[in-house]
Amino acid sequence: MDKRIVVAIYFIATIFTTNSYRILGVFPSFDRNNYLTYRRLFRELANRNHEVTLISHFQLPDAPATYKEVLLSDKQVHKGLSFESVIVNEVSRVPFETLVATKSGNDDCRTLMNNHHVLHMLRTRPRFDVILVESYNSDCGLALAANLSAPYIAFNPQPIQPWQYNRLGVNFNAAAVTQAGLPYGNEPWFFDRLKSYVIYHISNWVFYVGSQVTDHVYLYKYLGDDLAPLESIAANASLLFVNTHQSVFGGVSRPDNVIDIGGIHVGPPKVIPTEIERFINEAEHGVIYVNLGSTVKDSTLPKHKLEELLSTFSKLPLRIIWKWDGNNLDLPRNVMTMRWFPQYDILKHDNVKVFVSHAGILSTIEALDAGVPVIAVPLFGDQYGNAAALQDSGLGKIVAYQDLNKKYLLDAINEVLDPEWQQRAKLVSRIWHDRPMSPLETAIYWTEYVARYQGAPNLATVSARIPWYQQVQLDVLGFVGIVAYILAFVVYKILVSCCCFCCRNDSESQTITEDRRAKRVKFE
Repeated sequence: MDKRIVVAIYFIATIFTTNSYRILGVFPSFDRNNYLTYRRLFRELANRNHEVTLISHFQLPDAPATYKEVLLSDKQVHKGLSFESVIVNEVSRVPFETLVATKSGNDDCRTLMNNHHVLHMLRTRPRFDVILVESYNSDCGLALAANLSAPYIAFNPQPIQPWQYNRLGVNFNAAAVTQAGLPYGNEPWFFDRLKSYVIYHISNWVFYVGSQVTDHVYLYKYLGDDLAPLESIAANASLLFVNTHQSVFGGVSRPDNVIDIGGIHVGPPKVIPTEIERFINEAEHGVIYVNLGSTVKDSTLPKHKLEELLSTFSKLPLRIIWKWDGNNLDLPRNVMTMRWFPQYDILKHDNVKVFVSHAGILSTIEALDAGVPVIAVPLFGDQYGNAAALQDSGLGKIVAYQDLNKKYLLDAINEVLDPEWQQRAKLVSRIWHDRPMSPLETAIYWTEYVARYQGAPNLATVSARIPWYQQVQLDVLGFVGIVAYILAFVVYKILVSCCCFCCRNDSESQTITEDRRAKRVKFE
């Protein structure tokens, strides 16, 4: 029998013998980068004959037959930030960014719950085997999933957020637990730990008030007065998918229901457009790829920073590919600019030596996948934590935005061009890839696992369900302290009694001795 016929029969048999599940995705965020993270998963789930329904703002092109979508809007408007919005001081920056994130989550919640398809779903209560819910700046979608009485998986398209540690049963310790928004890395010194401790508790309070309390009050209208606290609903998620991997973002003790899927958005590299490929191939000394992200508009880069970049590029023997969406510039001959580049395909080219990046999570993952050293210039949010993870792994070098000038940038470029750096970057990439399953297969396996067993309570940590005083063993320590105090008090009393007894005996002996001496003197 022809080999192709055998493969086809095997493929068809696999489809018909595999359980087909009804899977719902709830992803109300407007962030296109989040969509790029999860779209391959839902496409592949539909390709594997599962009945997939996705609630989002984005339409999936060439969707499989078993894929249905509920569009929350028919157009996406990207409003880029300005470089003037960059806040250097993290004590001011992180709480403010948390507040902005929760406000965005509030808006997403209202858009989700006002959609007539979602309202119809609440009335008809269709059956789903598992629900995947976007969860990083709001727990609103998790409340919807809980109301539909199906097991649900929280999907975080970014690294773990500070307010997710407690619901996972992770005891925060500023010396051992990193925060996505901070650049301190794995070895913070005392004042870094002090600031991390303060920022952690402020951020949690801001998220609680700005997101959970606000959304909870709003959700009463749709989900009833008996709605459980959102923190409790979030803690009851079967799993948490997080867009990282312990090979680079590890070091923190986490429960078994946290599943790393970092790299899930990465597919096979495609052919680079001819003009760009020729520019790369003809670079005798290699290429530096520059992309400071889509969160900020390149055109808002301050003039003196722009001049520093252009001056730096003109001094380099390497060619520069620069994602620039601003006005036309008087460029050095070794620089190519466009409004968009196929970033991952470029990074996979052997002649690309350095990546100057904002260290967004997708850019970070693509650099790790390609094994290209990164000069990280973090600007907002989790970019600081990503940059610190790259630096700790040996694949990145941080240049702070306030230090973005010719001297620091040239020093950093020359450092990462060293052959030792290049070899270490390839080693880190091999470690990143060394997994028993690909990120996509991992996510599919655990999604089907939760659908198959109607949850995964066996993977949840006990510490997430016990009071905080039991987590830190305050009651045990208190009991031990009381017992130790009682024992110490008893020992003290015994010692005092012994001392008093000894002193009394000595006093009586001395009195008797003196009486005898007095009698002897009297007789003499």
